[in-house]
Amino acid sequence: MAYSITDVFYIVALIILLGFLGEQFFRRTKIPSFLFLILAGFVLGPVLGIINKVALTPFLAIIAEFTLLMVLFHGGMDLKVTSILKDGWRPVVQVLLYIGVSVGLISLFSHIVLGFSIPVALIFASIIGGETTTVIIIPLSRSLNLREKTIMFLTFEAALNSIILVVLFLTFVGLYQSGTASPYNLTESLVSQFSIGILVGLALSLIWIYILNYFKKGKYTYVLTLGFLLLTYSITNSVSGSGFLAVIIFGVVFGNHRFISNLMRRKINMNNLTRQIFTFHGEITFLMETLFFIFLGLVLSISLSSLYAGLGVGLALVLILMLSRYLAVNVSTLKSDIAKDKKIIFASMAQGLTPATLAILSINYGIQHANLFLTYVTYVIIITNIVTMVGTFIITRKANAAHPKK
Repeated sequence: MAYSITDVFYIVALIILLGFLGEQFFRRTKIPSFLFLILAGFVLGPVLGIINKVALTPFLAIIAEFTLLMVLFHGGMDLKVTSILKDGWRPVVQVLLYIGVSVGLISLFSHIVLGFSIPVALIFASIIGGETTTVIIIPLSRSLNLREKTIMFLTFEAALNSIILVVLFLTFVGLYQSGTASPYNLTESLVSQFSIGILVGLALSLIWIYILNYFKKGKYTYVLTLGFLLLTYSITNSVSGSGFLAVIIFGVVFGNHRFISNLMRRKINMNNLTRQIFTFHGEITFLMETLFFIFLGLVLSISLSSLYAGLGVGLALVLILMLSRYLAVNVSTLKSDIAKDKKIIFASMAQGLTPATLAILSINYGIQHANLFLTYVTYVIIITNIVTMVGTFIITRKANAAHPKK
């Protein structure tokens, strides 16, 4: 079914309206807006057939990758270097343990129970193993009135785990496609992608803040910044580095230009400009996320015959994630004042954009069982968000009952 220009405008207008309604829904109920958007896409596509998913599916991989890029840059800008330097090692320990244990256990589960080959099991595990979504975790942590250290812990964790999982995913996909999955090749590939991504992202972001400081009173600074961000991503990928890692390094440097200025003893003052760019970038990120999750709902294929099996696998995977997270939280908060919030930290395991994006990309890369990935990932996203919403509600209610406000 071909769409006229008017039809396309109707669809875009409807998607934007649904995105706005989903955000209002989240603010009032604390239920993640993207669950609303996935459901809306599923109703508009597979259920009612109002939107033809076949015509839009070819664009989903591009939208997914661009959306992830935008979210990672936005998350990088929101990270404060001073806070990271003080207690940054704790979220790093949290991320490494959570990802390491969950990826290992999910790989074993996928190989033994689901029958995936070891390379495919590693790819699948890298999609959901240890991710927490900034889209939910950051606004939720701030709405719970947690101490600043806990908020920064959760923010840094959500930003870092997405980066590591993206790099792991791309590494495993590369090894799967090349057929060389030895531990040596895996380690070499990881170190190479990480180091190149950090070096290129750092170099180009430093160059850009000096250039932008010169043009800060000019027009179209955000468009220029977005163009340079895409250039950074493309260059890094071209030299076999992690473009996504370069993007978040770019965001961290850009968002902490005053710290960089003091460190390098140069006068850089772009406070007003960075606030404007941060706000406008948030609007664009919101639009891309809306498009992505609506499209994700459109391509979902869930039948009653596979519902129970898919739900069972989703629950088993979430139990593995909970076990892994329990271990990671107890180790990373040991002998720290944020240990008082470890129940909230444990419950803050909602997944979202990164697993959904990687599941879509696995289909695009032609990975075996990729269609199953998308089904299982959708269940994991839904269940982990339910765990987070219900868990944080129960924990905060008990805390308020034990310490009522006077």
